[in-house]
Amino acid sequence: MDYTDCWYMASCPRCPDECGATCLRFAEMLHLVESSNIPKARWYTKPLLCYEDYDAFVRLQTIKLSIEEWVKSGNNLYLYSEKFGNGKTSWAIKLMLSYFNAIWAGNSFRTRGIFLSMPEFLDRNREVISNRDPEFIAVRQAILECDLVIWDDITSTKMTDYNHSMLLNYLDARILANKSNIFTGNVGYEQMTDLLGGRLASRICNTSESLQFIDADKRGLK
Repeated sequence: MDYTDCWYMASCPRCPDECGATCLRFAEMLHLVESSNIPKARWYTKPLLCYEDYDAFVRLQTIKLSIEEWVKSGNNLYLYSEKFGNGKTSWAIKLMLSYFNAIWAGNSFRTRGIFLSMPEFLDRNREVISNRDPEFIAVRQAILECDLVIWDDITSTKMTDYNHSMLLNYLDARILANKSNIFTGNVGYEQMTDLLGGRLASRICNTSESLQFIDADKRGLK
């Protein structure tokens, strides 16, 4: 990765002329995003348009400004909307990147957050039964240990018994350990119960602050 891609280009007096392999801030941030499983196309946040979701955006900005304490306190968040493309995933990643920015100093190249695209995660979780993929096994271990997990599009599919049991175990372990989670989805509690089952829906909704987005699809708008 080129140092001209540095997150701090606009604010760091060393960028770009004095950047190099000795820049610990860049190296730590790079490690955090690489180990988080955030898609590379989303490593850099962009301004999000807001029309009808002002109150939700204000609340999310408040969380963002105190993100280190929010995560340390083991808070959970559920961002949902019946509509697509209105910023749920973007906000979840924005919060995770803000957390990385807050804790990079002294991190010692640890994994502190994991982004999970649930359709992909559930497919790989099924495949690992017969194919012991070391990289994916490391991701599953990180889910139990890292500070913050984004469970993106968690209501995308109806759960099999195996996936339901697996997710319930992960969430119970994280909640008991006071570790933070951000969930995104496209349904409210009643529909979530139909898709995920009552126990899993209860873990998500009853432990999380819920924010509903009502803006229309904004993908591609500037």
